[in-house]
Amino acid sequence: MKISMLQEGEVMQGVSYAQRYEEMIAEVALADKMGFHAWGTSEQKFSPPRFTVSAPEVLYAAIARETQNIKLRVMCSVLLKWNHPLIVAERLATLDIVSGGRAEIGTARSNNLHTLSTFGVDPKDTKAMWADSLEVLAKAMTSSKISHDGPFWQFEERELVPYFVSDPRPAISVAASSASSCKEAGQRGIGAMLFESYFGFDYMQGCVDGYHEGVAEGTSMLPHRNDTMGLYVASAFCHPDRDTAIDKARDVVLGYAEFIAGLYAPLAKKKSYEYLDEHMARFLKKQADMDFLVNETPSVLVGTPEDFIERIKDLKERGVDEVLLRIDGMPHKDIMESIQLIGEEVIPVFSEGST
Repeated sequence: MKISMLQEGEVMQGVSYAQRYEEMIAEVALADKMGFHAWGTSEQKFSPPRFTVSAPEVLYAAIARETQNIKLRVMCSVLLKWNHPLIVAERLATLDIVSGGRAEIGTARSNNLHTLSTFGVDPKDTKAMWADSLEVLAKAMTSSKISHDGPFWQFEERELVPYFVSDPRPAISVAASSASSCKEAGQRGIGAMLFESYFGFDYMQGCVDGYHEGVAEGTSMLPHRNDTMGLYVASAFCHPDRDTAIDKARDVVLGYAEFIAGLYAPLAKKKSYEYLDEHMARFLKKQADMDFLVNETPSVLVGTPEDFIERIKDLKERGVDEVLLRIDGMPHKDIMESIQLIGEEVIPVFSEGST
């Protein structure tokens, strides 16, 4: 079981973007020392204060120089028309070089109507546009010289400069929130990073099972498969005392759940996102219920190291290979203490050779 971390530069009142970025760099450096498998941030536009990393490739370069072992995974690059896949490939190859072969990439088709409208993207087109961009990215993993004639991208042969140093190439995955998307990821030979959208463990299990069904088909669009089934935990915080952990994390847990409710409720009415609609009603009734969020959804992991170990063991038995913990939106000191506690008491339980 891999334990990784995701952050999005969430700023608290009185904290500047510059301060939060410096804090994040220090937090990733600590996560590296504590044995976290990977770190990443999402590409988000126009959505402060919860999301402030709009140019992740610049931040990754700074972090690459402050870390030694931790994988640096873009979580995620939105493969729509404002991100030409050739540019995405160039940035990824550059990160691969400056990190000494530690680069990985997660892809996405966006779930933010605010961003989609800004760049003139119709939600019904996002899945097909993502798929065409992924084809280009897959070609870039095979050869430095590529051409493409797809429904959204067309170009004559071009040489990718610089080119990747790692072999095998950086692992590719996709942010997924449905069983069908997870199954498709398994069929394509790429990893899945599931956000079950607070719909519960049964919903999560259906998605995990779907991924493994896709993997079992044995197909791949890449020369090297990535068979990692990851789970995105939207709010995570570890403290020696459970009640204290819940009290400290309450605002960020409830705030993030409120944000997701506001994001997904209208999105679920759009074509190609209808699968969300039938599950939203229950979540909308429970979004402010801390007990529900902590105990009945995989999207929140708040408690003691023992709570983390128990939950992660259960996820492992269910077929999850990696947990992606969003530890963000809290004072820097608390985040650092949580990272250290997880590193000292949780990660060793799941390290190679442990029982």
